[in-house]
Amino acid sequence: MDDITVPKVFISYSWSTPQHEDWVLNLAERLVSDGVDVTLDKWHLKEGHDKYAFMESNVRSDGINKVLIILDKKYTEKANFRTGGVGTETQIISPNIYSDVSQEKFIPVVAEVDEEGKPFLPTFIESRIYIDLSGKSNFEDEYEKLLRNIYQRPANKKPKLGKPPSYLFNETVITFSTSNIIRRFDNLDLISENQIYMFLNEFLEKFLDDLKEFSLVNVDRTSSLTFGKALVDNLHSYLPLLTDYVIFTSKILKTHISFDYQIFINFFEKMYHLRFPSEILGGYYPHDYDNFIFITHELFLYTVALAVKYENMDFLEELFHSPYLLKRRNTNKSEPKRYSELYTYVDTFDAYYKETYSKNFYSPMADLISNRVTGGITLKELVEADLLIFYVSSLEDIYWFPITYIYRESYLGNIDFFQRLISKRYFEKVKGLLNVDSIEEFEQKLNTIKDRSSQNRDIGYSGSFEYVMPIYEIFENKDIGSMR
Repeated sequence: MDDITVPKVFISYSWSTPQHEDWVLNLAERLVSDGVDVTLDKWHLKEGHDKYAFMESNVRSDGINKVLIILDKKYTEKANFRTGGVGTETQIISPNIYSDVSQEKFIPVVAEVDEEGKPFLPTFIESRIYIDLSGKSNFEDEYEKLLRNIYQRPANKKPKLGKPPSYLFNETVITFSTSNIIRRFDNLDLISENQIYMFLNEFLEKFLDDLKEFSLVNVDRTSSLTFGKALVDNLHSYLPLLTDYVIFTSKILKTHISFDYQIFINFFEKMYHLRFPSEILGGYYPHDYDNFIFITHELFLYTVALAVKYENMDFLEELFHSPYLLKRRNTNKSEPKRYSELYTYVDTFDAYYKETYSKNFYSPMADLISNRVTGGITLKELVEADLLIFYVSSLEDIYWFPITYIYRESYLGNIDFFQRLISKRYFEKVKGLLNVDSIEEFEQKLNTIKDRSSQNRDIGYSGSFEYVMPIYEIFENKDIGSMR
């Protein structure tokens, strides 16, 4: 910070009242305390000096970086009735002087507003963006804007020009065999359990085959920024395949025809194993398979969201409570694991987001998921699926952080699934999913979680005012199964 050039500003204001003069003086003193070299008549204009020459020389001086025009009612009235630079109040900038100097040099600062809350603005700067220091509630935020303008350090800075996404320049449009399977399924006259299984098996196999074309092994990894961009572009190219998955799974579940749900368990086992290189591949980089990790997580969210949407509780029960036979790289032994193994946070996006966007994100991964909702599923449905997974996990004391929770509008803790548990009939329908046999057992689990959580902090992003309501709070003062 030692090499920062000291900015110099001149303050133009009206001697409206002693109170206003004190306000201007206080502002000048604060600017000086923040490293700004301020030229003010009370400090620099001496007896015998020409007032008008003092004002005009400072406004036109190359040594003055910015001119602050302090606007109140008196200043505006006098500025609107002046045509030249000479007059009874020679610290007022006239339209002639204003138009004769680069307008970027001037910063209008509103110190007073009228009875309707509108700022007093001279006619010649009515269209200019101004700093509003007239109120106490937003004074500090506006003062920061003023400082940033003076130091030329904007809060929202245009990012560096990047490279166009590679998928824009593909010579041929990518088509997937999964789309053809969907068309064939739509042409069926009658749908049977056997046909569903055959089509679903074919679709998921083709999906995996097509997905392998999205390898990141040969992408540019010069820096975390270039690799992050390559990953985002890769996932964008994959989006049509995701859409096919959501559409086809939706069509299957809408039939309400039972089928062997183990086919999806097997599918997610294969998805999990894509995060490791094949045996024939030698060395590899740790993040070469981050896209497949992201895709697996995202697919599980969509699958749960679709099962909830079409009220296929048996399917949900299988997704949550079936063992997944998973194995690590360099081992031939598979071990039964829970669905929580499909959760892995991908931080590769973080550097790319930080360099690309001016705002900070609680989770770039969650933002990417929320901005690519597809296939007829809504963002609300996807976020509630994430929350449902979290709540079921808390009942089992296994880990799942609902990374998308921050994107649910007007989050109040409740989700539709749990709202319906006031119905005894609905409870009986979903108790297998909750892994309980009775309302009493469910309430006992809630009390256990409450006791276990008494010493723990709220679940949520650091720095966010939004937290995930614990499952036991959702049901406080509510009678589970009290209605038919």
